[in-house]
Formats: sequence, C-alpha cells, structure tokens
Amino acid sequence: MFIQIKGGVWKNTEDEVLKAAVMKYGLNNWSRVSSLLVNKSAKQCKARWFEWLDPHIKKTEWSKEEEEKLLHLAKLFPTQWRTIGPLIGRTAYQCLQHYERLLDQAQGREEDDEFDPRKLRPGEIDPQLECKPSRPDAVDMDDDEKEMLAEARARLANTRGKKAKRKAREKALEQSKRIAALQKRRELKSAGISVRNFKSKKETMDYEHEIPFEIQPPKGFYPPDKDKPANLSIKNIEQLEGIRRDQELERLRKDDIRKLKRLQSDNTPAAMAIFEKYDKSRSLKNRLVLPEPTMTDEEINQIIKMGADVQLLENATNSVVARTPMTSSIMEEARIAAMENKLQTPLEGEMNLPDSSFPVPQTPAQFQTPNPIKQLMAQTPLSIFGARSTSGYTPRPSDTSVYDGASDADPIGAKARMDMAKLYVKASLSNLPDPEEQVEITVPEIESLESDEVDQDQDADMEDLEAQKVRLAKKKMEEEALQDSEVIKRKLPRPSVFNSIVFVNDLDNTFNESQLAQKQLINEEFLNILAYDSVKHPIPHGRPADNYAPKEHFDLKLLEEARKLIDEEARLLSAGLEDSNLEIDWKTDNFKYSHLQRRYMPSEKLTLQEQRASEEMLYKEYEKHLENLSKRIKGLENKYSVSTGGYRKREEMIAREIDDLYESTGQVVNDLSSFTHMENRERLASNERISLQLDLLQREKQLNGKLQVF
Repeated sequence: MFIQIKGGVWKNTEDEVLKAAVMKYGLNNWSRVSSLLVNKSAKQCKARWFEWLDPHIKKTEWSKEEEEKLLHLAKLFPTQWRTIGPLIGRTAYQCLQHYERLLDQAQGREEDDEFDPRKLRPGEIDPQLECKPSRPDAVDMDDDEKEMLAEARARLANTRGKKAKRKAREKALEQSKRIAALQKRRELKSAGISVRNFKSKKETMDYEHEIPFEIQPPKGFYPPDKDKPANLSIKNIEQLEGIRRDQELERLRKDDIRKLKRLQSDNTPAAMAIFEKYDKSRSLKNRLVLPEPTMTDEEINQIIKMGADVQLLENATNSVVARTPMTSSIMEEARIAAMENKLQTPLEGEMNLPDSSFPVPQTPAQFQTPNPIKQLMAQTPLSIFGARSTSGYTPRPSDTSVYDGASDADPIGAKARMDMAKLYVKASLSNLPDPEEQVEITVPEIESLESDEVDQDQDADMEDLEAQKVRLAKKKMEEEALQDSEVIKRKLPRPSVFNSIVFVNDLDNTFNESQLAQKQLINEEFLNILAYDSVKHPIPHGRPADNYAPKEHFDLKLLEEARKLIDEEARLLSAGLEDSNLEIDWKTDNFKYSHLQRRYMPSEKLTLQEQRASEEMLYKEYEKHLENLSKRIKGLENKYSVSTGGYRKREEMIAREIDDLYESTGQVVNDLSSFTHMENRERLASNERISLQLDLLQREKQLNGKLQVF
C-alpha cells in the first residue's frame, strides 16, 4: 500500500500556479488553491505565500537601523519571532536567520562550518521548505506534473463559474418542462378533454381589470368618514409638487449674476472686492508664526562674553585626546545576546552582564533651533569646567582647574569657567518642575536703615519689584481711605448736584460776630469736603463740583482726638434735650423741609403756609411712591399669573377628575348595593321556584306512569 505524503521542495511551476490561483481565488480560499497543486496542502500553500511569494516581503539587505531594532526586540520578546517580524517589516524566518547570523559573527564563527548543528544532515527533512527559493524545473517533466499543469490551465482559463452553469441548467430544465406540458395538452385535446390554459402571471398591472393603488378597507364595523372635497385649484402636477430645487437654484444664480452686473456698473470697487473675496485662484500667504525665544538678550550677551574668554584657552592641552570609538554597537549587543544564551540559570549566581546602552532607533525628529541652555544641561559639570569629556574614570580633585592652583596662574580662564558653571546652575534651576503645593509665609515687616541699604546693594527681581509696588499702592489706598469723610465710609446718601448757595443762606442773623465767624469756617470746610467727595467719589448720573481745594491730610492720632471731641460735644448736646436719644423720630418731628427755602428747618421756625406746602409735598411723594408700588405689584402679579398659570390649570383639571371619580365611585357603590339586594331577593325567590318546578315534575312523572299502565 502506497501512502502519499504531501510536501517536499517547491518548484518553479508550482510557484507560478500558486500565484495564478491566488489572483483568481484570493487569500481566503486556500483549500481551492491547494486543489490545483497535487503535492501540496492548503496549509503549505498559505505558508508559501506569506513566507516567500507575497510581493510585500522585503528581500533586500539589512540596514543598520533594522539590525539594532532586531537585537533590541529580541531582548524584549525572546523567541517571539512572529511578533518581532511585523514590527521590523520582515518575516519571522528572516528575523530568526539574521539573528543567528549576527550571533555567529559576534562569536567569530564561520558561516560554512561543517560541524554546525543547525545544518541538515543526510536523511533529515528540512522543516522550513516554504521559506527557501524554488527549485528549477526539469527538462523532461513527469506525467503527473504535466497532468497537473493541464488541469490548472483548464480551470484557470474557465471564466464561467458555477453560477453561470447553474443558470444555464435551470433555463434548459424550464424549457423541457414547457415542451412536456404543451405535448400533454395536445394529447388531452385530441382525446376530447379540454384543459383550461392557465395564463402566466404578468409582471405589469392590468388597468382594465385591476384597480391601481387599491387600499382594502378593514374588516368589521366602523363609522364611515365624510368624503374630503377635491382641491380643484391644482390643475397640473407642478402645482402639486411645488418648485423644484434645481429650478430655485438656477433662478437665484441668475438673480445673483444680474445684481453683480448692476453693482459692477454702479460701484466698481465694491464689485472688485467681491471678486477678490471669492477668487480661489489667488492664494493668501499664511502669517509667519515663529516660536518663542528660548533665551533673553542678557543671556546671549553673557554667552558671547564667556565665548570670548574661553577663546584664550584654546592653546591649552588636554590630558586625553577625544577619539572615535572603534567598536561597533551592533557587534557589542550581539556579543551580549550570545553570552546570555550561555547562562544556565539565574540561581547559580553568575556575574551580571552589562546592559546595552544604545537606544532603539526611532523616527527622525523635526529640525529645531539649537538651544544652548539645553546643550549645557546635557553636559556634565566636569565637561563644563573644561576637564576631560571622553575619559571613563572618576576624576581626581586635581583634574578640575577651577579649584586647584592653576586658577592663580590663569585667572581669566578660571573666571570664564566659573561663569559657565553659574550659567549651568541657573539653567538647571529654570528647568525645575512647577511646585505642586503653595505655601504662604507672612514675615513681619521691620523697617530699618540697614536692611534698606542691603536691598539697594542687591539686584532685586522684577517680580519682587512689581509685588512691592502693588503692596505700597494698596497700603497708600488704605491710608487714603482712613482720611475719607464719614459719609463716604458709611456710604450715606449725598446730594447729586453740588450747590454752594444752600450754605450761604444757612447763616442766621441772630448769631453774634464770633458765632458767625465760627459758622462761616464750618460751612467753608464742609463745602470743601463736599466738593472733594463729589469729584473723587462721584455719584452716578450726578453733577460734581467744577473746582475743589486739595484735601489736607492729617495724622491719624489727630483725627482720633477730633472724633472724640465731636462725640463729647454730641453727648453734651443730647444731655440738654428732653429726650436724650438723637433718634430718627426726633429729627423727623423737629425738622421739616421748607419748599420755599429748599432746605430742612426746625418746625417752630416755619410759618403755616410753609408747613402746608411741606405737608402737600410730602403727600405727593407718598402718593407717587404708592403709585410706583402699585405698578410693581401689578407687574409681579402678572409675572406670578404667567409662571403659575399652567399649575392652576393642572390643579383645576385634577380637581375635576377627582369630582368625576367621586361621582363614579358613588354610582358604583349604589349599583353594588342595588345588585346585592337583588341577589338576595333572587336567592330567596329561586328556592321557591325550584321547589315549584320540582312539584310539577313529580306530578308529570306520576301522570305519565298512570298513562303507561293503561
């Protein structure tokens, strides 16, 4: 018994047949593709395509970036070549083979080593035949191969698939059925049996016997609606459908062209502005957006000065000359990977391997303006001070030239290196992260001449100066607020129009000369304060004074003493009154507004006519205030009615529903009591009727029994 095992080396003809089959059947029907190849299975065909024949597979030489990425990914994903392959853009077999080649090169092995255990020995089968190049075809092919080629050529040349064959077969079957039915009808007709010819159902509608768009009425009883009157105003289909969109757009386009022509003839500049606005051929230049400067002018000047100082040190010789390393990072990484493969287990405690130092190749970044501060931060303090930057050992204290005796012999170089170190520290501090929490500390202010002198000697920060200015301005405003009058502090009402005639008319002739002089001084000071307040603290929609005298600032202690004197005077004044409390009621009863003199005066000094005029004016004010209040109340009522109208309607509807439910409940209760009473009566009457019917039945039985006897 011969068992055929599919597989073996791929040949050139099999590759070509596989390519043509994939073009016809696609990448998801490998069973049909494998049916064209006698010695290959569906799994082998799929592996051959994705490992060798796919045109997306890269078969060029490996670049340095790809090798570095391969070594790095091999450490992250060990033995996961199916995962590493798509990340690099190669197949898994290519990644594995190149990784082994790199390890051999790092260990110094030869590629043609006879004792390599990975090479196949005689009698062994290659497990990766799908990843190897195809074998050339023989001159004289076998009969099986020729038969396979002929079958593949015939199947691939067949453009009519199964569906076309099925349609043709169904059409022939239908034709044969029609001929058989026709012959049967003819035989029945010849025998004298007439058979009605069933007509085939037409796809179109028969308007003579059928009703188009007929709607069958629903079954059952229902109230018929009245017929809707026909709209006789519509005479054509355009009136029914309305204006079409394309016609409306065409009309608007013609209207815009007509308006634009008229505008071009009447106002040419405006028409040209419209043309330029909608002209897409003219491309507007975008605004140039430059990045913010990373360095200030002061920092640039410092770098220029330090560069000039460092030029003096160019002749100085270093102890070690910088040179390019001769070792390859790829070979170093491959050597480390080969050493990792030799490790038995981490539990044996062998020495740790050095880690790889080269980064993973990334996409090239965008070109940016070089930042000297960032370059300084990337350097070590040792390289900033001018010591060796390529040495790999820890520097001794004698290596730094800033702190040794060389600074005495070369003060200019030491100063330049010290400035560079200061600039490095400043750049490092400027790149510190933002604080997460903010702590405020209040330090008591101690005014001393020595601290002022120290602050003047030091260079103050601009932010501190601004904060100091704000603090001084706030302190000055607080001091000025203490100097304001009591009317401004308490926010009492003030006259909207400044008028000095009131104070002139306030002088009474009953005063003597000393009292009159005192009164004039008080009025003058009061007038100055009122004018100052009307200008410095104006009232909205008011008219301030035209000019005012500058306000004199007094010491706070003097103001406190003056306030105490005024309180004492008020206490003495209130002691002489019958009611010792100067309340608002006492002021209202003893002072009234004189309409003729336009000021408040004591009540005993007013005549009857002035009192009547004052009362009338007060009555008008109250009436006006009452009218305003009534208007406001009316507006609030309207607003209330609008906002609660829906709720009131809802309340009325719910109340009606409650009444209806109450009435229906009463009706149901009455019906229940009536039917209960009827049930009781029927129960009593039913017993009597049943007994009566039973008696009648018994009599009928006896009568029938007697009749049957005779």
